[in-house]
Amino acid sequence: MSAHAGGGPSGPQFGYGKYVNESRAVMACALDGDVASKYQTCLAQKLLHLIEQTRDPADELPRIDAYAHSIGGWLPAHCHILMHTVGREYGVAEHVTLENLYQSLPKSNDPGCSAGFSHGLLIALGPAIQKLGPQGAKAECAKATTRYERYSCVHGLGHAYARIYLDYLEPAIASCRLLGTGDAVDCAQGAFHDYWIAVDGLDAAKAHPDMATSPRVLCGEFRGNFARACWYRALLERPPARPVDSVGAILAVCKGLKGVQLKGCVTGASLIRSSDPYTQMATCARMVASLAVACARGVQVPGVALSPLRDQVALIDACPGFARSAQFGCNWWLGLALNVVTNGRFEKEGCPRLGATAARRACTEGGESYEGPLVTFS
Repeated sequence: MSAHAGGGPSGPQFGYGKYVNESRAVMACALDGDVASKYQTCLAQKLLHLIEQTRDPADELPRIDAYAHSIGGWLPAHCHILMHTVGREYGVAEHVTLENLYQSLPKSNDPGCSAGFSHGLLIALGPAIQKLGPQGAKAECAKATTRYERYSCVHGLGHAYARIYLDYLEPAIASCRLLGTGDAVDCAQGAFHDYWIAVDGLDAAKAHPDMATSPRVLCGEFRGNFARACWYRALLERPPARPVDSVGAILAVCKGLKGVQLKGCVTGASLIRSSDPYTQMATCARMVASLAVACARGVQVPGVALSPLRDQVALIDACPGFARSAQFGCNWWLGLALNVVTNGRFEKEGCPRLGATAARRACTEGGESYEGPLVTFS
C-alpha cells in the first residue's frame, strides 16, 4: 500500500495545516507507509497516544475525523476499523466504565473514526455489558445525548455481544433480541459487522472453522429486517470483486435473489456504489420502482451531517426523480435519516422546504419515526 496525503510518501512533506496535532500523529508513521501492517500499527499507537494526551476523546475524535476527511485517501476509508483497536485499548488503559462511558463517546455523527472508536470502547466493556444484562445496557445507551450516539451505542452492543461469544452469531443475536424490538436489529447489525471483522481476522477477532464467508449463505439464514441488516454489513465489509458503479452492477450483484433478500442486497450494493450520497441518489432514481426505496436506504446520509441545510434539502430533493410509486418511500426514508444526523432538526427545518405537499408529509412522517429502529444505517 501507499499512504496518502498528510500521512505517507505520497502526501505533503512540509507543514501540518489546520489540524496540527492530528497531522503530526499521522505523519509520524510516514516511513511505514508502504507496509500495511506496520503502518496501521503505527497509526493506532500514535492516535491512541494523541487521544490519551488530550484526555478528551469526546472532542478529539471529531478533530481526527475532520483531519481524515481533509486529506482523503487511505485514512478515511479505513479509519473505522483502525479506531476499533484504538477504542478498545483506550477503554482498558483509561479504565472506562459504563458509568463514565459518555464522557468518552465522541461528539460526532461521523460513521468513520468516531463511530469506530465508540464501538471499540463498547467491545472493551463486554464483560461489564454482559453482567449488566440487555435491559441495563439498553438503559445506558439511552443516556447518550443525540439520536446518532444512541444508535451507535446500540450498534456497539452488537459488537460487544459478538466478541463475548467469539463471533458466533446465534447467541450474540439472541442477546440483541432481548433489547426489544426498538433496538434488536440495530444491535444485530453490530453483531454482523463484528462477524465480518472476525472472518478477516481484524481488530484482534478470530475466525472459527464453521463461519460462512458468502453473504448469500449467511444472510439467507435471516428474515425481515435482520436480513436487511445482514446484507447491509456484508456488502460493506465484503464488497464484490467488480466495481458496483451502476444500476446494472447493483442488479448483477443481487441476481437470483427475491423478496427481502433482494431488497437487502440492493441496499448493501447501493451503499458501496459511491461515497458521494448525491451520486448514490442519482443511481437509485434509475432503479425500477420496486427496488428504488431499497436503493435509497443505502445512501450515505451521514456524509451531509455537517453540510448546510440547503445541501441536506438538495439530497432529499432528488426523490421527485424516482418512479412515482417510490417517491413517498424515498421522502420518508430520507426524512428519517436526515433527522437522525441532525438530531431532530431536519423534520422542523428541512421538510417544510420541500415543494410538494406529499413530499413534505412523507418527510415529516419519516422524521417523526427517527427514534425507531434504523436497520440500514452507518
